[in-house]
Amino acid sequence: MILRVLSVGDNCIDDYVELGKKYPGGNALNFAVYVSRYSDIDVDYVGIVGTDDNGRYMLEQIKEQNMETRNVMVKDGITAVTKILIRDGDRVFDDYIEGVQENTVLPYEKIPKPQTYDLIHFTVWGFGREHVQKLKENTNAIISCDFSGQLNDPRTEIMPYLDLSFFSGSHLIEKGESPEKALRELKEKTPGIVVMTMGQHGSMVYDGENIYRGEAMPVEVVDTLGAGDSYIAGFLVSYLKGDTLQESIKKGHIAAREICKRLGGWGGDP
Repeated sequence: MILRVLSVGDNCIDDYVELGKKYPGGNALNFAVYVSRYSDIDVDYVGIVGTDDNGRYMLEQIKEQNMETRNVMVKDGITAVTKILIRDGDRVFDDYIEGVQENTVLPYEKIPKPQTYDLIHFTVWGFGREHVQKLKENTNAIISCDFSGQLNDPRTEIMPYLDLSFFSGSHLIEKGESPEKALRELKEKTPGIVVMTMGQHGSMVYDGENIYRGEAMPVEVVDTLGAGDSYIAGFLVSYLKGDTLQESIKKGHIAAREICKRLGGWGGDP
């Protein structure tokens, strides 16, 4: 059986300014690309690019992944760009130019046949989250959102309508705070499952009854960019196919390990 997944939200050019290289990226687009690599999955992506060279490059790169671009809007202006530095194998975000994504509102009718999807995924940086409640009430799709490290952001107000909420919590460990405490507090906002990735410290999943844990897999890191998006893709594909939470965690970590072996999230120059 083919499962259908829709990813809605952000895309950007990841510009490695010190290396003179650029790659297509953005949380929602990365997720879509990574999911498309699994068998028995049909993926669509809704996003927006500008009319500049970066926008044309982005569309070309999506097509090279054998994905459709019919739901990617094109707007006069510049495509979003994230300027990235690499420090000890970890990516450091230097600057972000939002471009045509800034203040863009996604009309509900731009979501292609929402009733036909098994999973609809959003991101905190992208658009379309204002439709989550309507989608929850009018579809049978599993609905998820990646909130990145924005644990206390007002945008988490959609959590009551989510089946799965994803957060990054490595910064909590760096500050000496408890990721488990944060995970339990986040679960109070949603009837769904809450997942927290913590980089080299693994991940935790809380369903309201049990906390499940996973360990990061050993890897010689080239670049961590895209690792979180890949984890989410691996986790959700596994979950969609009926695996247990513990199995889904493991497949998320396997996926994240593979992405860490290359520069950039996907595509781009070798």
